[in-house]
Parts: sequence; C-alpha cells; structure tokens
Amino acid sequence: MHPFPMLFRFIASGATPENAFALYAAADRELPVDLFSPRADLSKVDRVTVVRERAALHAVAAGYFNASHVPSSPGDGEPLSEDDAEWLADRLIEDDALCVRLGAGALLLDAAGPEPSWLFFGWSTRAE
Repeated sequence: MHPFPMLFRFIASGATPENAFALYAAADRELPVDLFSPRADLSKVDRVTVVRERAALHAVAAGYFNASHVPSSPGDGEPLSEDDAEWLADRLIEDDALCVRLGAGALLLDAAGPEPSWLFFGWSTRAE
C-alpha cells in the first residue's frame, strides 16, 4: 500500500483499456496542481487489469439492481451500466481486490462505437 494513498476513479475511452488509461493519464499530467483538491498520480500506475468477474454483482443483483441489465453470467465481458460499474468498483476497492492493489482496475461500460468506454479505479500516491 502507498504511504499516503489517493483513490482514483474515472471514465475514459480508447482502443484498448491500456490506451484509454494512458491517454487520460497524459491529459491529467497537463493539469495544474491544485493544493485544495489533490489527486492521484496516475503516472505511478503501471498496470491495467480488466475485471471480467462479475460474481459480486450477480450475488446482490436482486437486492440492488433491475436484473434486466445485469450480465447473464459472471465473466461474460458484457458492458455494465455506469451505476453497476461504480457499485462493483466500490466493492472491489473495499475488498482490496488484486486488480486494485496491482494498478488500475478497468470495467467495460460501452463497447459500441469506435472506441470502448471503461471505468478505471484504484490507488496511487498523491500527485505533487
């Protein structure tokens, strides 16, 4: 774990999850440092892991979501709604899932169009 961890979560699009993350991180580095609103240093993240396991989502779908938009089976790679992805990312962060500890987790939000959209989440150090 980082000495002063900063949580990050954002949505980005790209040909691959690695490409989407890299493009967003490059744009983020160009932003000025805001002492009143610190953010994570995305340049320290060296690995993006696509989360395909949806067992946590399926286990509670009946209690939290309309089952019609929950993927039909865990690991099927279908897109998630943004609300479902946010919820699942929170559970993975709370559980200290491997994808969060080793870099950034990526959940597919939208595969339609020229570039897929991804929800990225994880921990890094504070940007200086």
